Amino acid sequence: MQSASVEMPIKADWEAIKWVASRPRILFRSLPFEARVSGEEPFDVEIRLRRKLLKFEFSGRMNVAFADSTATYIMKGPKGLLIVSVSMEGDMIVSRASADLVERFLGRKLEALARGFGLSICRFSESYRRIAEKILPTGKGEFYVREVSTDDVPHLLRYLRFSLGGETFTLQGQGDGDEFKITVEGGVVRDIEHKSSGGSAIVEVNRPLLDVSEEDFSGLELGGEYILRVVL
Repeated sequence: MQSASVEMPIKADWEAIKWVASRPRILFRSLPFEARVSGEEPFDVEIRLRRKLLKFEFSGRMNVAFADSTATYIMKGPKGLLIVSVSMEGDMIVSRASADLVERFLGRKLEALARGFGLSICRFSESYRRIAEKILPTGKGEFYVREVSTDDVPHLLRYLRFSLGGETFTLQGQGDGDEFKITVEGGVVRDIEHKSSGGSAIVEVNRPLLDVSEEDFSGLELGGEYILRVVL
């Protein structure tokens, strides 16, 4: 069996990681490559990695297990066995992909899988930890969120994307004297419109939701409490 592992720092705890890792239907659709989970456990699973010099496909059935701050996805299919695990070790997240498959250049493909799983769980876990205690659903697709700053915007988008499960949505925010609208299409943040007493501005972003950061919204001045509405 061949294996590859990737580690990266994470600003979250195991509770946040488990919140993300225990939702495989949403997690797999949030990976930086094609992946899908459907049905009930054992789930049906499909993974397609299509890059210029790196192509990989796998389909089969999957079980999910949790133990000792580790989430493990065990996948069996016609091509063989594929296992992906994500662990929290101190302030690091360690993602490992192992496989017993007849496949060329398998090591590079396993590294890409491990990196994709680790990055997705890291980003969404950090956003959950930052936003979950600030936001409250009020019904009919609306939320109340408090103590929001411009730096919270990428985390707010990732939290809502993961909570609601949609890759395409519009987030509308109404505050005390200002409002904003952010468009996300196919997991890519397109732009943000912001209006206040000082004027209006449109910021083009055009970056995948996993990659957006505070710097992408640095020209905006958001702060305080907002009523949010999500349009899918």
